[in-house]
Amino acid sequence: MLSRVAGVQVTPYSGAPGAWSTVRIRGVANVTGSSQPLYVVDGVPAYNTDVTPEKWDGASSFFSSNSNTNRTPHTPTANPLLDIPVDDISTIEVVKGAAATARYGMQGTNGVILITTRRGADGRTAPQPLRVRYAGWGGVQQVRQRYALLNARQFAGIANEAASTNGRPAPYSPTDLASLGETDWQDRVFRVAGIQSHNLSIDGLARRTRYYVAADYLRQTGVVIGSDLNRYQLRANLDQQLTSKLSLGLRASASQTDQRYAGTEFDGRPLLQNALVGIPVASAHNADPVPNPLEQVTFFYNTPRTRRLLAQLSATYEFSPELMLTMRGSREQADTRELGYAPENFLAPVPNVVETAASTTNQHNWVANAVLHYQHTFANRHALITTLTYLRQQYERKLEYRMQTPFSSSFFRVEEKGNAIHSPSASFVYTYDGRYEVQGSLRAEMVFGTGNLADNSHWLPGGQLSWHANKEAFLAGATSLSDLTLWAGAGQTSTFFSPDRTTHHDAGLRLGLLGGRLTLEAAAYQRRTRHAQTVLPYELPNGQRRSLFPDVKLLNQGLELTLGSTWQAGSVSGTTQLAAATNRNEVEDTDLFFANAPFNVLEKGQPLSRFFVFEQNGTYPVGSPLAGQVRFRDRNGDGRTGFGDGYYQGSGLPRYTLNVYQQLRLRRFQLEAQLDGLFGYQILNQTLRYLDDPSGFENSSARALNYWTHGNQNTSVPRPGTNPSPYLSNQALANGNHVRLSQLTISYDVLPTGPRKISVWVGGQNLFVTGNYRGFDPNVSSGGAAPLYAGQDASVYPVARVWQLGVRAAF
Repeated sequence: MLSRVAGVQVTPYSGAPGAWSTVRIRGVANVTGSSQPLYVVDGVPAYNTDVTPEKWDGASSFFSSNSNTNRTPHTPTANPLLDIPVDDISTIEVVKGAAATARYGMQGTNGVILITTRRGADGRTAPQPLRVRYAGWGGVQQVRQRYALLNARQFAGIANEAASTNGRPAPYSPTDLASLGETDWQDRVFRVAGIQSHNLSIDGLARRTRYYVAADYLRQTGVVIGSDLNRYQLRANLDQQLTSKLSLGLRASASQTDQRYAGTEFDGRPLLQNALVGIPVASAHNADPVPNPLEQVTFFYNTPRTRRLLAQLSATYEFSPELMLTMRGSREQADTRELGYAPENFLAPVPNVVETAASTTNQHNWVANAVLHYQHTFANRHALITTLTYLRQQYERKLEYRMQTPFSSSFFRVEEKGNAIHSPSASFVYTYDGRYEVQGSLRAEMVFGTGNLADNSHWLPGGQLSWHANKEAFLAGATSLSDLTLWAGAGQTSTFFSPDRTTHHDAGLRLGLLGGRLTLEAAAYQRRTRHAQTVLPYELPNGQRRSLFPDVKLLNQGLELTLGSTWQAGSVSGTTQLAAATNRNEVEDTDLFFANAPFNVLEKGQPLSRFFVFEQNGTYPVGSPLAGQVRFRDRNGDGRTGFGDGYYQGSGLPRYTLNVYQQLRLRRFQLEAQLDGLFGYQILNQTLRYLDDPSGFENSSARALNYWTHGNQNTSVPRPGTNPSPYLSNQALANGNHVRLSQLTISYDVLPTGPRKISVWVGGQNLFVTGNYRGFDPNVSSGGAAPLYAGQDASVYPVARVWQLGVRAAF
């Protein structure tokens, strides 16, 4: 749904049940920090500590070019966005404008997502008797695309060729080749899995009480064996009008999420990588076989349980129809206990699996908010809206971890209590004669008790000018013109007490024709970040890790276009929307540049998330001492291949995004379809890099069959058994361009009118993806939300294709 907004890109970390997604709005404003937006639920910031896993794992958790050490970021607690079922949501709004994001100060740099949950009677003022609603669906999940790997006979042939290269006897005789047993490890690890969701709610408005109470259950069995998720959630939204001037509100939700994941990591990376390189021969002759991937599933697993409570109390007092005061207090609490299981003695004939690790996480967030709102129209021409806001936020979190094995034990504790952050702000909107509009805001971010207040304060302004040209006298005769607004804005944001500062500028227009049935919105923006958050990790030749902290200046600029239409053609009505955007991110300046250093991807004038590669120039021919090995171009002309021949290429951040949404209605039938496209980026899949190299000791991709021989020297695939190259070939980068059918739903209204309504529907998600990408999915963010690691695919848990059947009812 978010991708239907121009300039918004949504990329999952993996497809594991309960996995996170990276949401990028108008590009990126840092290098190795998180790009996640601010989430505001019912007017209060919430879930933001958990929704940025990099705060737990650190910026360097995914930096190595060695796929065996990469680790996708995740938090100890379950994804908090699971606690907001779709059926409990009333509206979702994406805030991305320069002036609008400035109102959120240090938390607005990456954009803001406003979520409003349901109110009784859908917020209407007319009395409504108790209404019961149910929405439920069940589905089947399957892996949409698998890696194309060698079968047993193909692998055995390459293994024999590799042995010949190294002067060893062939491990598979002609008799073996004629009777090889086959093992498809992908087939053994993946499964068709079920998923179901149920939401039951009651709501109404009686006298002065408005209520909405709901219970929700989600059960997802993972497509990787040994993984699943159960989530139970309760919500209660109450509004009480005590007097004609005073009203009280309660927003409360409680949930429990039980997860299980096989192997040693949440996203299943080591498990799946071992499955991909696993030898397909049922009885391996190889002297150094790859471990059975199913051993990880059987003997290693983790079972985290997260309990979360979010409660908000509010009071609104109306001094007059023009002056109103609203006060809110919110507490968010999340507690997780995770148990890890592993063999007591892995070398035993039948290992006994026991609890070997336990971690406990507790975190609390408090928010207090007061808003004084005034609006008045003077002389029927001058409309003024002013708002004074005070926001106080504070959080604390604790993590305890212990591990006990027969050979070692460990224990550590982390405690963090953040200082109280005070954010007073003021904003106004002035409109003259409905035609000319001026907006302005100023927000201060302050921390008390940390020394000099001036050193811990940020002042962040914002403003916008708008001209509603359709209300001018000279367009009074244009009756079909419902809107023509031109606007330009500017604002500043920052990140919590980091030296970075982002200055936003944007301008655009809104156009409405044919009474609003045809709409167009276009915008151009520029975001410039000084002192962007940057930690560049690198590894010394002796294996020690170090970090650099360069001063970086980033530039993001782009265009956004949204076209919408509601139409009627005979008995068919429809809504069509197209949203497209471009984004160009660029390192404007940096005080760090070491030519050809493999850890430095910050090149002035170039985008982030580039890849350090070497230009492959086929393979060495017969007669060369290196015959059959990969050959790289000597770019610096020194007569040998070395780091001096490497260069940066591409970017893992998409340059273009596209969304097409279509809704059709014919009598009682309704169809909804959504297409999403990402273009102008590359993907580095380290697993494919190794699969394309026919070692003869591990399985390979189907592409490895085109290996070098005396009769096939015009190939980029080396001879089996040759030493693997330490350099990353430019041919290892894949084109990520693709279009995805994200959603397709067909529904039928069984009872379409009256107090009782029933509809049934069938549909699917992630049904097909175009393009030639050979991994599980071209839209993946194994490196998390850190922009530097965009475009990395560590062969993590695949995003599944889902077929669904559901029902909705109200009575």
